[in-house]
Amino acid sequence: MTEPNRKPGGFYRWNRQLHLYLGIAVSPILLVFAVSTLFLNHGVKPNPSESKETVPLTLDAALEGKALVASVLEQLGMSGEVAGNGQIRNGRTLIRVARPSGAKIVAVDIAKSEAQITERSFGLLDRLRYLHLNPGPHKSPSWILSKAWGWVADATVYIALLLTLTGFYLWTVLKSERKAGLIALGTGVFAFSFILYALIV
Repeated sequence: MTEPNRKPGGFYRWNRQLHLYLGIAVSPILLVFAVSTLFLNHGVKPNPSESKETVPLTLDAALEGKALVASVLEQLGMSGEVAGNGQIRNGRTLIRVARPSGAKIVAVDIAKSEAQITERSFGLLDRLRYLHLNPGPHKSPSWILSKAWGWVADATVYIALLLTLTGFYLWTVLKSERKAGLIALGTGVFAFSFILYALIV
């Protein structure tokens, strides 16, 4: 607590700087989640462009499972979040490789030693939607960039919590802002409580 005519102490100034610069640093990531949330909330679905091509492969008859998947992706030069365990059914196996830019479905024909690739390319808004949903629940990312994005998303949550705490502290210190802050806080609590009550009753 500071007196009306006293300058704020070092802890206040440190909190203010931390609040300011962390807020600036995390703002682009918060923007990604904010924009993508609007599209998810209103049911906007991806509308990717699609193309197909057939590519010859060199397949080792002894390969199966994950080793087969790795061999195919290495030959095609693909990387991303991989779905497909290399199980062969009716002479074919299906591999899906997803990235924010789009998804590639690779249908491998073992007998013909070729892969039919269906590529779906995402636009900017679809890429934001992908980032919002991934890694996501029940998904264990294997691609290093997906893991990195997961760490960034976690860090954003922690920083947002820290911004809330430092913002609350700054508000309590500034006496001139307490009345307006109480009104804003009360309005937010009332709106949240009303909506929560309407949803659960």
